[in-house]
Amino acid sequence: MLTPVLAVAQSVVTEISGVSDAMRANVEASLSLKKAEDLERVSVWRLRQMARNAREEVREALEPFGHYSANVSARLIEPDGEGRPWRAQVDIQPGEPVTVASIDITISEPARELEAFQQWREDWPLKEGSVLLHRPWREALSRLEQIAEAHGFFESRFARRTIRVQPDRGDASIHVDYDAGPRYTIGEIDYGDSGFNLGLMNALTVLEPGAPYESSEIDRQREVLVQTAYFDQVVVEQRRNPDSDTVDLRYALDKRLPNTYRVSTGFGTDTGARVQLGWTRHYLSDRGDRLDTRFGAQQTDSEFVLRSNYEHPFGNQPGNFLTGELLLKRESDRFRFEDVDRNEPVFDSFSGNRNQAQVTAGRLRERPLFARPFEPLRERLFVTFLNEQFDAFSAGSLNDEQAALLESNPGLREFLDTDTNTVAIGGEWTLLRLVGRGFSAEGLYAEARVLGSLESLGSDTSFLQGYLNARWHWRFLPRHKLLARGELGYTAANTTTFDLSIPDDPRRLKLDITELPELFRFKAGGDRSVRGYGYEALSTNRNGANHTLVGSIEYEYNFAGDFAAAAFYDVGNAFNDFADPALKSSAGLGLRWYTLIGPVQLDVARALDNDSFRIHFTIGTKLL
Repeated sequence: MLTPVLAVAQSVVTEISGVSDAMRANVEASLSLKKAEDLERVSVWRLRQMARNAREEVREALEPFGHYSANVSARLIEPDGEGRPWRAQVDIQPGEPVTVASIDITISEPARELEAFQQWREDWPLKEGSVLLHRPWREALSRLEQIAEAHGFFESRFARRTIRVQPDRGDASIHVDYDAGPRYTIGEIDYGDSGFNLGLMNALTVLEPGAPYESSEIDRQREVLVQTAYFDQVVVEQRRNPDSDTVDLRYALDKRLPNTYRVSTGFGTDTGARVQLGWTRHYLSDRGDRLDTRFGAQQTDSEFVLRSNYEHPFGNQPGNFLTGELLLKRESDRFRFEDVDRNEPVFDSFSGNRNQAQVTAGRLRERPLFARPFEPLRERLFVTFLNEQFDAFSAGSLNDEQAALLESNPGLREFLDTDTNTVAIGGEWTLLRLVGRGFSAEGLYAEARVLGSLESLGSDTSFLQGYLNARWHWRFLPRHKLLARGELGYTAANTTTFDLSIPDDPRRLKLDITELPELFRFKAGGDRSVRGYGYEALSTNRNGANHTLVGSIEYEYNFAGDFAAAAFYDVGNAFNDFADPALKSSAGLGLRWYTLIGPVQLDVARALDNDSFRIHFTIGTKLL
């Protein structure tokens, strides 16, 4: 018996005409003739079968784009030489697409009353008169199921979801009937073995039994526990109870080790070399109180700082603390005799040591005013006691000029040897919105502060001070970024004015000194202020001032990887008289390298009032 031999084509090439882009891609993915191009050998009988099937395959491939009446022809052309491929020509005339004639969408109670479901209905993509596209249909239905899941409708289902197409009329009707079912609520909450007392865990729990279930609230609960820094791992386990339509929660928490030690170094043209040692005790007891202590030193002014913060949770909300703070600071400082319109001092400065000791007690509270990515508003109300000492005579004998200046102006002595006490009451509010990292980081930081002191409270001077500080970073297009910042400070405080001179010496200086403690005085100039000027070099006679006004605008271009070029303009000063702020301005160019420890910044700035140039270089400072 003889077996028939089938004719075999070496290969096939398929040519498609009449469609392009997404429709062509879908046709190629659905067409058997196109898939046959990958076969080394295929029978002629099979090719003819594929050509007959092509009409239906193409029509089905075009339906997701609204084309239900396409005219399709498929023709096979036998090769005119041995070893050459067969050719398949598929010509497509899609015709007019089907449009949506009517829409009937219903969602059962109580889901239909929720904003998320109402917004979904408003965002329904297939409006009346639009082309019937299948992909938006599928995505919209999938999104509805996700919304239901996120809001606790775990038994939801589609009672009906159909599209009725009438190709001869060129239109379609859409019907969606969604049975959301019951909405689950929060059931029992088990804190597990957290290692902390019940009062603290109650305060850290933002969910309440009986509250409607929302996945975003579960995420917020997880985030609250993470932000405490009490735990290495936080898992909020969920168990559904269909009999009661509730979801029980259990915290699976791994308590972190109590201590963290840190060493950090950096360098800046303002500060010189700097180092910081830190110790954080994340919890002192099962009440969750904690201590953060840092010691820092910097080369400029031989400055040493010890700062220790204590926080004790209170109330029934997360982020609420009673706080205590200790600050000890010592630095070499100078009492300066300088004119704002001159580069060199008029008289020799008096060098001395400045010591500051500050104890602050207060209350810290977080207020969630805005939705993510905004952090909660941090509010700190406090009372502070400050002792400040400055001694310009301990370094040794005075030179002849200094002695003559004191003899002619004896009122200066009380400003050169001070020991003052200040009791002040104040409030501070900070708001942060930050998205992204490195060059992509953008957002807003805003700070407001009010501080006041009265002699009747035991202070050596009375004053009232307000301060606003804001920084805004906006990235537009992939490689461009705009940065703006501003500071405004005002203080109602007394000043003392001297008309300084020395007999038989032509030099004269009008010296205006505020009675504010040095810690609360405003100063401008430097890497983070008005570039082109030295660190804190701008203020009335360079001894600090009652008021400040600073603004900056900067443009960055990300030219390669983590590197960006910058151009900027700064303006500002610190002064005692708002009628004569004597604002200074500068402009310059810079280079940014965004690293894991923060941006490395190199700026070359020109002071526009005296045409001098200054290089600013910082490592490891955050932009926001």
